[in-house]
Amino acid sequence: MPELLEYLTPSRVILLEGTTKDAVLAELVDVLVAEESSLDRQTLADEIAKREAMMSTGIGNRLAIPHVRLVGAKNPAIAVGVSQAGIADYESLDQQPVSIVVMIVAPAGEHDTYIRLLARVADVLKDESMRDAIIDSTDTREILDILIGQDMK
Repeated sequence: MPELLEYLTPSRVILLEGTTKDAVLAELVDVLVAEESSLDRQTLADEIAKREAMMSTGIGNRLAIPHVRLVGAKNPAIAVGVSQAGIADYESLDQQPVSIVVMIVAPAGEHDTYIRLLARVADVLKDESMRDAIIDSTDTREILDILIGQDMK
């Protein structure tokens, strides 16, 4: 299994300012584009929107994992956004607001890495007390430490 630390940097963990699904997805796109020079902002935003149009990536338990394989991306990357208030319009499968959004981008040809990252994120965030700790935190470094600490177990 891949380690999240390989794909997640401190600057890719943010406290979300947006209050709508579209706004928070745009925030996370901006975070990834700022660090990954191979990513085109419009292409990434369009592909994320297409993925969401197929089916919401709000998987329940206050968690969403928008994800795409992208032609032109050179490296897999993850960004994490946290909203204490929750995103009510995310259309999560359990109809509850989403508070943790983990965006995953992988190069188009790296299907195995893509699937492993999705599985790893879901595995790390399956623990309710850990999700609560992340949502309750107002410090992005602490959020990263919680994710990395859980990932090392």
